[in-house]
Amino acid sequence: MPRVPQSYSLVGRRSCSMRSPVSKWRQPPPRCKLGPSASLIAPSRSLNLPSIDGVQSRYQFSLGGEAVIPLVQYLIKEDLTRGKHLRAVTTPAEALQSTLTEIVGKGLKGCADQFGIEIGISDGLDQHRRPSEQVLFFTWTNTADPQYIPLRPIYERLENNPNRESLIASLYYWLYCSASTVFEPFGFAEAENSYELRRDWYLSEREQGEDVDLEGEVEFADPAKVVPYIRQSNERKLKNQDIAPAVASIADPALRDAFQKAYRIFLASRAIRLPKMSRDCYRVLDDAAYYMDASPMPALGISHWRDDPIVAWFDGFCQQQFESGETGRAPILLCCRPCDTAFFGKVVRNLRGMARAVAGLSEWVRFAEGLENASHYADREQS
Repeated sequence: MPRVPQSYSLVGRRSCSMRSPVSKWRQPPPRCKLGPSASLIAPSRSLNLPSIDGVQSRYQFSLGGEAVIPLVQYLIKEDLTRGKHLRAVTTPAEALQSTLTEIVGKGLKGCADQFGIEIGISDGLDQHRRPSEQVLFFTWTNTADPQYIPLRPIYERLENNPNRESLIASLYYWLYCSASTVFEPFGFAEAENSYELRRDWYLSEREQGEDVDLEGEVEFADPAKVVPYIRQSNERKLKNQDIAPAVASIADPALRDAFQKAYRIFLASRAIRLPKMSRDCYRVLDDAAYYMDASPMPALGISHWRDDPIVAWFDGFCQQQFESGETGRAPILLCCRPCDTAFFGKVVRNLRGMARAVAGLSEWVRFAEGLENASHYADREQS
């Protein structure tokens, strides 16, 4: 049975990027080179990000009794909540939990979830619990350690393919866009945002007379050094009519199948359309999330290799998050009135597609890890 928490510790709205105002930084960034992932994901065959051991995939609910009755009634009307969901429960919240767990489970199709997805419905966030508001919050959160997909092993396997640059640019674009629909990815855009934020901070410090090494500590990981197929993926990706023949030109059957799956994930993720909140619910959410400063923890990093600027900033961002002691906000957070079953219905209709995207990306993480391990890059670089 999934754990039922008393409240959420710290969650926030879905954000479009990692960018945040310099004034919100609680402390200056450490004066050390960001380097090629020195402490977090440098080992080429494992992820050494700080661990969240013991956290399993689970679906959370923290409910106030009768508040979810309209939602359960809606699910019964839609034939999603049936007798099997009602026989073993004692509260409407448990019936809701059982139904949504089944929907997400069907989307995962037994796939091992690499991201530790949790869904939750609660009548309060952290200390924000006002019965007079009569609202419910839906959260979708990744709880596992950040995952990583290196593209260099795939790039090298396409060495003799005439469509190499456009294929690998398309792959990055498909994976990144798919991940963006279900959680926070970390790629070129996020590295560029982090770089600009740190550069602006150092320039400000220098103007105030501080002795800072801008070139050594910031320019060292300039995203302009990222490989062109990632940096210019939008321009270099395949056009729709060229995708099928280009993918068919991949000689390796396993790699060709992986590309086809990545494209299918991308197409399916474009159908995910979470509903827009009403102005009133936006106001409530702003009030609830006012003091929630921590950004969502990235679920997936995608780069060429572990020594590129994307990984350097990925490391730095995650390290800062862990050292801050703050819990990252949920990447997806929605607010609605209990009686707004139309809004809730739109969320429910997207759940299976979201779970399928997570399953597909989880499979890709494992596939990329297998290619990385088979490449023996660590042995090659040490020699």
